[in-house]
Amino acid sequence: MKKSILLVLLVAFLAVAVGVSGCLDNNDNGNTTNNTTNTTPTPPATPPTFDNNIVQVDPIPAGFELLVVKNVTADSEGIGGLTDALAGYSATYMHNDSISDTVYLYAFECSDTAAAAGYVQDMIDAHIEKYPGTNNVTTAKVNGHDATLLTRTVTSGSAGDERYELAWNNGPILVVVNGPASYNLILSIAEASGL
Repeated sequence: MKKSILLVLLVAFLAVAVGVSGCLDNNDNGNTTNNTTNTTPTPPATPPTFDNNIVQVDPIPAGFELLVVKNVTADSEGIGGLTDALAGYSATYMHNDSISDTVYLYAFECSDTAAAAGYVQDMIDAHIEKYPGTNNVTTAKVNGHDATLLTRTVTSGSAGDERYELAWNNGPILVVVNGPASYNLILSIAEASGL
């Protein structure tokens, strides 16, 4: 008698375990076996959290040093075309202890994606107005985004130095990277930002 009760309980336990595990369910919910492709869609990317960590690159590219991170507003930073007091963060990176190789990474929080894209267009319009007919507005790929590259020549004495500024939006976040550094150094920080 004890053996038959034990056997009935064991069968009942196994039936519950199989039922809970879904082993006999015909719906595979996108799960596959035998090295076939899983067709479960990838969830949309979550926008980065907007705090001062957003401008702190990790890992920092070789030769760079993070000097300072601070709260800023777009209008106070002298970024062409930005006259609104957008709140954001700035990080200053120096390459090989050279002031002329300084790169500034900015992130500003906008009300939505369209507003952030609008600010990029404001920067383009201001740049074209200040430097007409120079064809110095181009596009560059940065972290999967079509970033705007604004180029200008700064004359110091008889020599001219190129200055570069990258701007793009990552959802509602406006990203700007600029400084007196070479384009390759500016692009290096832009790409390392992950924004």
